[in-house]
Amino acid sequence: MHNDFTLFLRGYPSGKKVFFYYAYDDTGKRRGPWTTKCLNKTAARNYCNSLLRKNSLIPGRGKSMLFGDYAINFWDRGSAYVNYRESRADITDTYLSNCRKMLVNQILPFFAAFPIDKITDKMINDWLLGFKERAILKNGKPEVVRYKNTYANTVLGTLSVMLAEAVRRELIPSNPCDKVQRLKNDRRKIEILTVEEVQKLFPKNHETVWGDREIAYIANRLASLTGMRFGEILGLRGENVFDDYLLVCGQYGCFGYGNTKTKQSRTIPLLPEMVSLLRRLTAVNGTGYVFSQNNGAKPVSQTNIRRAFHRALKKIGINEKEIRRRGLSIHGWRHFLNTELQRQGLTIQQVQSVTGHKSDRMTEWYSHPDARQITEITKAQAVIAGIGSSKDENPSNVT
Repeated sequence: MHNDFTLFLRGYPSGKKVFFYYAYDDTGKRRGPWTTKCLNKTAARNYCNSLLRKNSLIPGRGKSMLFGDYAINFWDRGSAYVNYRESRADITDTYLSNCRKMLVNQILPFFAAFPIDKITDKMINDWLLGFKERAILKNGKPEVVRYKNTYANTVLGTLSVMLAEAVRRELIPSNPCDKVQRLKNDRRKIEILTVEEVQKLFPKNHETVWGDREIAYIANRLASLTGMRFGEILGLRGENVFDDYLLVCGQYGCFGYGNTKTKQSRTIPLLPEMVSLLRRLTAVNGTGYVFSQNNGAKPVSQTNIRRAFHRALKKIGINEKEIRRRGLSIHGWRHFLNTELQRQGLTIQQVQSVTGHKSDRMTEWYSHPDARQITEITKAQAVIAGIGSSKDENPSNVT
């Protein structure tokens, strides 16, 4: 036999603590939680008893819950939804932070005042189309922003997750987002660097292009040969650099060190020349973060490496306008390596083992590299680095 409600204390990042409550419906199923907005238990209990007398303890009973009320703390650690999700899989702080921003900036301004069961697919479709030209206030002044379809679709996905949870809680019968078609993909096409440009970017005397920015030079060189994500490069530690490969087991971002994006570790074979470059940094930073300026305690900033990369591109004749047109970025090294390894004849599984990409349509594959895998991958890296020849250049392959 349940009480009509259960109180519990929840803390906010600011340090403030507020009482929330769960309630139980006619079948005994627990519903909620909802905030009492009360700071002490007696006031919270009186608040719940007042709702109980009005038959309003469960917000959806008698009248529909407003989406804005439903969304309170939805994407916070410790919320009912996040706890439910984390019982199935890990959720990163970065993901939660991005979802909160989309909720506050894009979703609540349009749906907060609507009862959750009155939100229709037509309303959602109109809202989605509005991303093409959206009036916002910036620094107190009205401004029209034209968002990319890819961003709009991402926000739609966040709303869909929230409404799917409302279905699971039996607040609405179905998810109206299921009837809304995503906008067409308008992602900007990336023109990757050519192997010739890469070899110009990394000459034998790297100071001619990179100056005294050795950390940025080595970080970009590593990215060009491994396709590692930016956060994985910053999160690389000296203890994970070995004689002919490195172990990628985490990444460093705005919330510090955490799991890789796929939450899986992988090993990447490396050229001896690349290992030697990394050893120059580990000689200073030890087992700590490789790309660090304070003895491995903390990695350098993304801005530090990104700016040096842009300066180096300009040094080899690629100006800022061309950088923007081609979409050249640190992340672009993943596109470059993925393309180049496949061009040199490596299998999809071998490429995935290096880049850490995953696909539902392909068998998930991971193991420590054997001698044959190390040889094939390092041969391809040697071609990229300009110290080897590709299969296409081997006379024995000519027919």
